[in-house]
Amino acid sequence: LLAVSLGYVLSRVLGLDPFACSLLLSLPISYTFTFLLHRGVDTEIATSVFVAFTSSSSVAAMYLVLTRFPAEASLWSYILGDPLLVSWSEALTLLLLAALLTAAAVLVYEVEVMIGLDADFARVSGVRVELRDYLLTTMLTLASVGMLRVVGFVVQHVAILLPAAIGTRVARNARQLMLVSVTLSSLAGILSVALASVVDMPPSAVYGLLLMAVYVLSLLR
Repeated sequence: LLAVSLGYVLSRVLGLDPFACSLLLSLPISYTFTFLLHRGVDTEIATSVFVAFTSSSSVAAMYLVLTRFPAEASLWSYILGDPLLVSWSEALTLLLLAALLTAAAVLVYEVEVMIGLDADFARVSGVRVELRDYLLTTMLTLASVGMLRVVGFVVQHVAILLPAAIGTRVARNARQLMLVSVTLSSLAGILSVALASVVDMPPSAVYGLLLMAVYVLSLLR
């Protein structure tokens, strides 16, 4: 949300594309968190510091947008998300970004699983773990900020975490986890757009509720 707000301000000042500005600004912001971890800061402390800084800065950036560009920006579209308001050019850009990130995820997935299970073994095996951490941060950042207009700030946390949480309950290995997570997220996305007009709710809300229902079913199972 901080990157989107600052990206909009920068785009208005320099006459650039707000989407590109948001992506460029989001990377150094996210890299600071990975840098803290590599400096030996405890994960929970680093998360607390990072969330405190970005939350406070987001409020300041949003206030700047709302007071200086009140008739030109709709921050609600980034907070709530709405795929039906995305233009065809934006949809094409997001589709290309999704394809790029999907290809990257497939290529690095097995190594990331190895790092997650045993980082020391990965280092001994010749994997540059620190560099991989920055690569993973880059992928998560581009996915989060790039899809913010469609999914929304609130529901993007659901999109990142809940499909994988469901996958860990039903998958028997790491490859099944990847397949189950992506399949569930994709189906929930398609169904949410189809059901949104029927139940008169935002697609992002329907998406989150569908995944939550599946998670409850996985618990019962």
